[in-house]
Amino acid sequence: MAAMVVHGVQSGDSKPSSPPTSPPPAQARHATPRRGQGRAHKAAAAAAAAAAAAAAKASLHLTMLSAANGGGVHHDHRGDYPPDQRYGNGGEEARQQQPSWQPPRDQVTHHPRGRRAHRSGPLEWTAAVVFTVLAVVVLVAAVAVLVVVLLLQPRAPYLAIRSARLDDLVYDQQGALEAALSLGVAAENGNARSGATFSDFELRLVFHRVVIAILRADPFDVPPKGSLPLGYVVRSSGIPLDSSGMAAMEAALADGVVPFTVSGQASTRWKVGGLVPFKYWTRLRCDLRFFWPNGTAVDLSCSSKPKSKSS
Repeated sequence: MAAMVVHGVQSGDSKPSSPPTSPPPAQARHATPRRGQGRAHKAAAAAAAAAAAAAAKASLHLTMLSAANGGGVHHDHRGDYPPDQRYGNGGEEARQQQPSWQPPRDQVTHHPRGRRAHRSGPLEWTAAVVFTVLAVVVLVAAVAVLVVVLLLQPRAPYLAIRSARLDDLVYDQQGALEAALSLGVAAENGNARSGATFSDFELRLVFHRVVIAILRADPFDVPPKGSLPLGYVVRSSGIPLDSSGMAAMEAALADGVVPFTVSGQASTRWKVGGLVPFKYWTRLRCDLRFFWPNGTAVDLSCSSKPKSKSS
């Protein structure tokens, strides 16, 4: 640069050139090189300062990284260069050399049966065999019950009122009731292969929530496909009625139809197919209506037979 500046000064002067030994041109030639050298020294100093700052920053980065990983500061022959220049490709080698966190060996747990998870012990095989046998037994029992029901067609014994009549009825103005009724009850057994036993037999005759009579019988047997009639003659006297009962009786006498209610139950036992014992409670409840004064029953239909089997 100094030579170019001197050459420019000479070409730009319009006066005749002075002798080369004159002091002013010599001072100009020596002053210009000093200014150029000062700029070069300043640029070199600035570059050195920037390199030192980068090296200090890289050293601080390595110190912080080592402290975060729990170790001391390690230096090598490449520690004076920035991470990008030291390892290349953006510090990928430094990231690969960083140790990854792993749990301590004493904290690593293993499943107690992890080594035998693919095996089946004798207990599992025994349980599988037992449950398979139980499933087969239940299936066979269900098929047997279905066959018995379809072939033998067992029928539950039941009770029925075959006849009913109001023989006498006396009612006074004080609310006392006297009545005489005749009831024909039948115990029915529809099973063709097994007899039936009836026990705990009890029927109640009621007028407007007032019990007129209680009918009972000792245990008895009914043969297969058989029926046993039970006849009852009911006589009651001096049965007091409350105000609502008196009003109901007066309305019934005015209409000419006197209503009564009969309800009860009996325990039955029989064998399905002649082999399997079975116990069943049969329950009866129905209304009996009688014309008065002739006493005949109106539309008598009273039975404990299931509705699905009634004819």
